[in-house]
Amino acid sequence: MAKDKEEKNTDQKVSSKEKSNSKSVKDDSSKKKAKTKELSPEAKKIQELENKVDELSDKYLRSEAEMQNMQSRFKREKASMLKYDGQKLASSILPVIDNLQRAVEVEVDDESGKQLKKGVEMVISHFNKALGENDIESINPLNEKFDPNLCQAVQTEAADDEHPADTVVKVLQKGYKLSDRVIRPAMVVVAQ
Repeated sequence: MAKDKEEKNTDQKVSSKEKSNSKSVKDDSSKKKAKTKELSPEAKKIQELENKVDELSDKYLRSEAEMQNMQSRFKREKASMLKYDGQKLASSILPVIDNLQRAVEVEVDDESGKQLKKGVEMVISHFNKALGENDIESINPLNEKFDPNLCQAVQTEAADDEHPADTVVKVLQKGYKLSDRVIRPAMVVVAQ
């Protein structure tokens, strides 16, 4: 029995020591919390300034990123404008070239008509050269598969051995494109 009492006393001492240790740990953590809540005015000021610095540097980084985005967008728009610069002028000139081409297709018998025809051919040649120098090229889809991005089907004809289905049989009006943009689709007759 004496041993049982000693063991009980020992257990009680150990548990009371554990309780006092856990109380002291709790007291230490509550003291730390109290210290953080009760910061000195200088520490509060430092904390506020650090928060303000973080906020301002975030705003600065966002502004810097926005400026870079604006610059790259401006460069893209400028490159696009330069790339498609002559589109409006080309659209205005194309009907003139078409009319000159029709004039050349007329048969002439006399000498003066032949000279006039030769002059018109020279004008067409200069127009085509000027268009080529400005990245404007004609679309000639004759005997090729019909592409709705480049051509506009005006008529259809029955398919035969020479022209399988969905191929361009005849070009009624030339199409033109500037770089990769279609200025005017070719007007074509398609085999069905």
